[in-house]
Amino acid sequence: MNLEQMQSLWQDHSLKLEECISLNKRLLNEKQKEEQKSKLHNLVVSRTLEGALFFIICVALSKYIVSSWSLSAPVVSAVVLNVFAIVGLAGNIGQITLLNKIDFAKPIKQTLTDLIVVRSHNMQIFKLIMLSAPFYMAYVFLGYDIIYELDLYSLMSAETKIAFAVISLVFVVLVVVLITKLTPENRGNKIIDWLYREVSGEKLTHLLDEMENIDRAKR
Repeated sequence: MNLEQMQSLWQDHSLKLEECISLNKRLLNEKQKEEQKSKLHNLVVSRTLEGALFFIICVALSKYIVSSWSLSAPVVSAVVLNVFAIVGLAGNIGQITLLNKIDFAKPIKQTLTDLIVVRSHNMQIFKLIMLSAPFYMAYVFLGYDIIYELDLYSLMSAETKIAFAVISLVFVVLVVVLITKLTPENRGNKIIDWLYREVSGEKLTHLLDEMENIDRAKR
């Protein structure tokens, strides 16, 4: 076998090797995309279940408000909690819509951008729901009325009402500070970073991390 024949055989071998590598990469990418689609589907299912739960809460609170309508602490509490339940329901519907728009056939950069939009949307909804913390007594007033058929607020002394009002104001300050600090720029803080991961959801965070790893591997 002369030199030219050896070079020709080597070139053929190189071409076949490149074809094999290219095929393996394509199959790996397809497998990764299928895995991501499966995880995305699970996210949509979990958000749908959460949305269904919020819907049930909204319906139950609305029925209670209509059946017990009066200017009492339990009814006002039910109205306040229903507003936040509607926010939660709208947030889940919005997130399901955003998740369904994600297309893994698009470039990874675009997919990453879409996933970040979903996470940002989830964070905004969390901030809105956090505003319900200062209204913590609404749960108490409503619970007492449902369980004991008792208007606790009407039985409280003026001093107790003032004390709970002060505690609510403290909660307002704490919530406002937390919402202000809850930005991507502050993720160097362990607590903020933990909140980002918890609020975004483990599945969404894991999916986003995987897509970022794939993007880095392709560079």
